[in-house]
Amino acid sequence: MAETVATYSVPEHHVSMFTSNVQNVLTKQGGLIYPLVSQGSYRGEKSQVVDFIGPVEFIERDTPYSDTKLTELEHTTRWVSGKEYDVAVLVDRLDLLKMIYDPTSPYVERFRQAAARKMDEIVVAKFFATAKTGKEGTTNTAFKAANIVAHGSTRMSVAKLRALRKLMKKRHLDLRGTRPYIGVTAEQVDDLLGEVVVGSSDYNSVKPLENGEVTGFMGFTFIPYEDNGSSADGRGLPTFTDAGPLNIRQLPVWVPDGMHFGQWDGLTITINNRPDKNNIKQIHGTFTAGATRLEEDKVFQLQVVE
Repeated sequence: MAETVATYSVPEHHVSMFTSNVQNVLTKQGGLIYPLVSQGSYRGEKSQVVDFIGPVEFIERDTPYSDTKLTELEHTTRWVSGKEYDVAVLVDRLDLLKMIYDPTSPYVERFRQAAARKMDEIVVAKFFATAKTGKEGTTNTAFKAANIVAHGSTRMSVAKLRALRKLMKKRHLDLRGTRPYIGVTAEQVDDLLGEVVVGSSDYNSVKPLENGEVTGFMGFTFIPYEDNGSSADGRGLPTFTDAGPLNIRQLPVWVPDGMHFGQWDGLTITINNRPDKNNIKQIHGTFTAGATRLEEDKVFQLQVVE
């Protein structure tokens, strides 16, 4: 009797190799957004505490023998809550199934793309979401309205980037050794390309145009991130409609330690028969992850008409 997909038993070490291959390519070539934020690994409960310490200040000593003046550290607590995500595909080709352990297997790349895309979506959905804070995670901390550069009924421009950089400095964000990221769509890149000043080598000693793309400008790094379905569910940079009506894109601006992405136990993959599908093989992948905003003055919102 000829061997079929249903009768073939995938060796356990092949499943392990496939899982490792997906994890390796995720490490080498992850998503667009989540590799650019702080990371954490968790076990156990699906809600975990992320602790960090607020700033401290030196105090002038009044007299040689004065009492030590203590500075009370702000121990800030943020909560990251993990949700479970699954993907399941059916395999109907025996030759591909037997080579599932191969790093060049097409399933490796498809699973990498799916995982990276979802992990990006998890972070994007939390840029402006209400963060859970406090010792019990019962305090709701909304996104700071004062950290929004309003759209002013205009599209992306150099003037807006200047206003954004000014706001970040007013929040005491040290930009000397930190290069902030801005999530953008093709619309914002095209708007900047339309401004002569951006393309002028006289304006900037380092030309911002590389292969027709604005990859960095005025100390910001641009991260292209297009909608993958509906922007309302984290699959794209969020939008809202203002008077006009105008379609307003809310661009996230952040430094890595302003956002946090957490995973529970990494990616798990199994390959089993599906009795309800005539015992055809199913590749099932699952992971648990969550994200949260950590420091309010390290995440900003730039509004532009699109």
